[in-house]
Amino acid sequence: MQGSKIRLSPAEAALFCDAETILTKNRILQKTAGLLAEVQEGLLTIAPASIRELSPSPKISKGENYLGLPYVILDYPRISKAEDLFFIRSMFWWGNFFSSTLQVSGSYKQAFAAQIIAAYDDLKEHNYAVGINANPWVHHFEAENYRPIQQLSSKGFTEVITQQPHIKIAASWPLSKWDEAAITLLNSWKFFVDLVA
Repeated sequence: MQGSKIRLSPAEAALFCDAETILTKNRILQKTAGLLAEVQEGLLTIAPASIRELSPSPKISKGENYLGLPYVILDYPRISKAEDLFFIRSMFWWGNFFSSTLQVSGSYKQAFAAQIIAAYDDLKEHNYAVGINANPWVHHFEAENYRPIQQLSSKGFTEVITQQPHIKIAASWPLSKWDEAAITLLNSWKFFVDLVA
């Protein structure tokens, strides 16, 4: 054997030899998990009894490969029983955004759809988007996944809510807003809880 035919570019070779890059990434992910732990502490102090009775404790999860990039998520509530889903998800996605998502389907969609439709003006005013993708587990904000509610009439918003098997309402904020991220995510969580309470 004369050596591998697979070659590294000069930039890849420099990165490959630099342990500090990965160590820095790991520190950032650890700090991000800490930031979401702060959000978790905050939401546990304001969670209404209806949420505490409905859902087990919050859960923070980390992964390395959502569309090739690391992520950290906080789910609470986190109910997944066959078709009955009820999540409020706070998410950090490396290189992209912080986001907050309300996701319901099955009996929870039936329970909350009218309240969500009635909140059209508030959702529009606060720059939320509605999920239009048939796959409920896609989280990016590209045009095939979310539509800004500001771009929809009340009738168009209602049609999206009623026609999809699930409801996803979400907003995102740039990673440059790190210093405000914990309070922004906590406020969005409270907004969602008030919406479906």
